[in-house]
Amino acid sequence: MPSNIHTSHRMVFLLPASIYIVLVVVIAILPAMSASTEEKALEVPPVTPLAAWGRELYREKYNCVVCHTQQIRGDVRRRNEVDGSVPVLAADARFGLEGPTTAEEYAHQEAPMLGTQRTGPDLMSIGIRMPSRQWHYWHLYKPQSVSPDSTMEAYPYLFSSEKPKAVGDAVPEKVELIEGLGYDGDELWATPEAVAIVEYLLSLDRPLARKNR
Repeated sequence: MPSNIHTSHRMVFLLPASIYIVLVVVIAILPAMSASTEEKALEVPPVTPLAAWGRELYREKYNCVVCHTQQIRGDVRRRNEVDGSVPVLAADARFGLEGPTTAEEYAHQEAPMLGTQRTGPDLMSIGIRMPSRQWHYWHLYKPQSVSPDSTMEAYPYLFSSEKPKAVGDAVPEKVELIEGLGYDGDELWATPEAVAIVEYLLSLDRPLARKNR
């Protein structure tokens, strides 16, 4: 007599378990394998170890992902007006004129930090928009010194009045003192953590978008 799911304890267990395993393979494992294969074919070099450490600090220690997105959105309503491609959403145009972000641009990222809230600007192309390392140091030390309307908190503890020791590839850098930016000491040094964070920010330069422009 064939087993009946209503009376067989084995069937009650095996049927849902089998469905779960099939769904895991179809929804998670197969797409992950496909994405991994596509990522290897992309001409996007992995970030340097210094930028990778900066990304870890950005994401986990200082929680920058809470206030900053990394996702330039597209306006699909205007697709047919621009040769079938998707233009940048008007509200996002100041963050990246190269086009909306694509899946390929998140290669080598674990996990992609698209974000959901823009208390601060989107940072997907900050390496292009703000390529000055010194600007980023001042923005971390005192955001309002270079962006008067900024609501970002200051991170003065990422800097030191004396040259700190290097940590691996993170060699402390001297910050250029500019009159009126709010520092009265003789010297100001970016600590290894500040150097790593800025290295990561400068790596966000959308190489694929610029190449395909």
